[in-house]
Amino acid sequence: MAQACSNTEHSSRATAILRRVAAYTGVTLAAVGLVTAFAAAPAEAADIDYEAASASEIEDHLGDLETELDGANADLAGLQAQFDAAQAVIDAASAEYGTSDAQLSYVTAAVESADDELGAKVSTLVEYAQEQSDKYTEAQEAAELSAQLETQIDKTEAQVADLDAQIEEAQAAYDEAAEAEAEAEAAAAAEEEAAASTESSGGGDSSSSSTAEYSSDAATAAVQFAKDQLGESYVFGAAGPDTWDCSGLISGAYAVSDVSLTHSTWTMWDETSSIGRGDLQPGDLVFYNGQNHVAMYIGDGQVIHAPKPGDVVKISDLDMGMSIDGYRRV
Repeated sequence: MAQACSNTEHSSRATAILRRVAAYTGVTLAAVGLVTAFAAAPAEAADIDYEAASASEIEDHLGDLETELDGANADLAGLQAQFDAAQAVIDAASAEYGTSDAQLSYVTAAVESADDELGAKVSTLVEYAQEQSDKYTEAQEAAELSAQLETQIDKTEAQVADLDAQIEEAQAAYDEAAEAEAEAEAAAAAEEEAAASTESSGGGDSSSSSTAEYSSDAATAAVQFAKDQLGESYVFGAAGPDTWDCSGLISGAYAVSDVSLTHSTWTMWDETSSIGRGDLQPGDLVFYNGQNHVAMYIGDGQVIHAPKPGDVVKISDLDMGMSIDGYRRV
């Protein structure tokens, strides 16, 4: 009884088929990848928690995925080359022996070319029959190999598609993490700068005594002017008469008393004098969020200010959730 071939024997026959098909396709043995009919599974990139990972860690993970994708694409190309080679064997056998017309033509030519002796003709036909049997066997083995390769190609294509999706997800996570880190660094730098400025001016010390003379008339007029603007819209860069931003409102309020303040929170800080929290009186200024925002103290723990786009001039608590940089007097 004939025994089933081993994996080694099957691999050897597949290799022999691929070698023979080189004459038909021009595919080199190196390109076909004769060591094995199937690609080795590439190493998978380690799992990562995008929410907890830093931009640098996500970038490294992204590199691993791209390397894995390159390997999968190379495997896919090798499998496709092997599949095409196996198909060439099948196509060649079909063209030479696969139709009755082809067989009849071949037999007729063989018989006519043989000697007139009957033995020679019979011998020629026997040789043709053996050759046809060999080609049939070769084509059958190539068909089996093609089916296995086609399955592997489908799996590798699915792997490539999955890696493409993972890379897209990783790239989006990296962009988000990098942006968040940049914003955090900018905020930390602004806070450090504000702290240094406050320390040098003494503006952040609530126990310091007032060193600036309080001008009751100008301060009272400024508070009243600001209250008259309650409900008017915030517009960035606006300084009246019907729309305001935070520093525009303050400079407009003091302008009624001919007190000139620059329409800029950072410059306004430099133009005013530091006081302690305990020295606050109506008309004094409170700076917030790295000197990016300014409000006017109106007493009773409240300030009036123009907050942000989409909002209006309104009264808020002195401690309204933003970090306070210091207290200043005009």
